[in-house]
Amino acid sequence: HRRRYPSKTEFIHPGDAADSLFFLVSGQVTVYLEDDEGREIILTYLNKGDFIGEMGMFMPMPKRSVMVRTRSACELAEISYNKLEQLFEGDLRPHTKDILYALGRQLTERLAATSQKVSHLAFLDVTGRIAGTLLELCKQPDAMTHPDGMQIRITRQEIGRIVGCSREMAGRVLKDLEERGLIHVKGKTIVVFGTR
Repeated sequence: HRRRYPSKTEFIHPGDAADSLFFLVSGQVTVYLEDDEGREIILTYLNKGDFIGEMGMFMPMPKRSVMVRTRSACELAEISYNKLEQLFEGDLRPHTKDILYALGRQLTERLAATSQKVSHLAFLDVTGRIAGTLLELCKQPDAMTHPDGMQIRITRQEIGRIVGCSREMAGRVLKDLEERGLIHVKGKTIVVFGTR
């Protein structure tokens, strides 16, 4: 079945039963973890055409391990793992290989992105992590072309949650990058020069 969610709605929580697969029909979501004190680290953003909850299909994982929140208004299609398996044996049989390859490709892309993020956390300073994050955000579907590069909208708090630093530190790094002529910042809008 399909559901619509407004922006900033949590629909997956750690501990929820991991028994269904979601497909993001439209919109963008944030996948993140939260510690006992409510601090968040953003793992990734997912966009139209991405699957959510596929890990539970391939490994015994009765409970969800992350939180997922809509970043914009979203439409999601949801199907239980059991129903999907039935369809793989029936109506979807001719398409099963293609669907499983799409899921495998997405899992592989996410693993590569996670490996890169861990590498950045281990080997780059905060400035390097923020610069890398801004470049990655320029590749997201909601990034807009700008005469000088790409334009993105993100808060300092969100940047901090992605790279593992405070909002204040993210603000200082953005100011430094701006003073070095690499970006232009106005509120939540950042133009990353020389990207496209």
